[in-house]
Amino acid sequence: MTDQPLPAPTPGDVPGSSLAPSVLWKAFRVLGAFSHSRRVLTLAQIMRRSELPKSTTHRVLAMLLEVGAVEQHNGGYRVGLRMFTLGALPPEVALRDAAMVHLEELHRVTGQTLHLAILRDGEAVYLEKLRSRKYDPSPAVVGGRLPAHCTAIGKAMLAFSQERVVADALAGPLPRRTAHSLVSAEGVRRQLAAIRTDGFAVDREEAVEGLACVAVPILAQHRAVAAVSVGFAASAGSGHVLVSSLRQAAGAISRSLVSGSALQLLAAGR
Repeated sequence: MTDQPLPAPTPGDVPGSSLAPSVLWKAFRVLGAFSHSRRVLTLAQIMRRSELPKSTTHRVLAMLLEVGAVEQHNGGYRVGLRMFTLGALPPEVALRDAAMVHLEELHRVTGQTLHLAILRDGEAVYLEKLRSRKYDPSPAVVGGRLPAHCTAIGKAMLAFSQERVVADALAGPLPRRTAHSLVSAEGVRRQLAAIRTDGFAVDREEAVEGLACVAVPILAQHRAVAAVSVGFAASAGSGHVLVSSLRQAAGAISRSLVSGSALQLLAAGR
């Protein structure tokens, strides 16, 4: 997973908001300049990564500083603690909290790298990752994204999503991450049909050479609200031996979710 600035949305990305205030989009461009490996940036770095003029960048930073969205640090800027507070509000955080005890038990049993993710805009968005101490080439990072069609965790969710979600995910050219990545929408759909029958998904070196994953969906109202996966060396076998433990964990996570607004929000549109 390359460490590039997050692409800033444009007004056309949000239905009904073609005339959204430009300052909002510029603020997101500035915030999107930060990343996991570039947590502190200078003004010049933010300008370059946000592709905004110096005067605009300086003005937007001043506003973000005033509201606590960014903070000054060692001659540069970092994302402010207020963003952490706001980031704890989405229902996905409640999902992660409900999942942790079950992920930790699964991690203890398997000793392998575990992932918890949701599906957004044709990509798997990672909410949690528990690393293997022995083998972890997984490119996933918490808060990061990978194309759903070339990850077991993404395909597990697509297989149990509404048709419009699948169609949107497979509508454009599918990026190829390795020589094993599926880039045919028809080929992906055939896999999704098999996943619906089997109840689990597999990828073998489709996201990263040498890495295999097996995943199962976390279901609510017969739709995937998330999925959990185990990553392991592709040379270690098929991973089918992990399916039973994954199913137990996914079922426990689903039962742990409170039947309230958070679960309803997670299930909406899946």
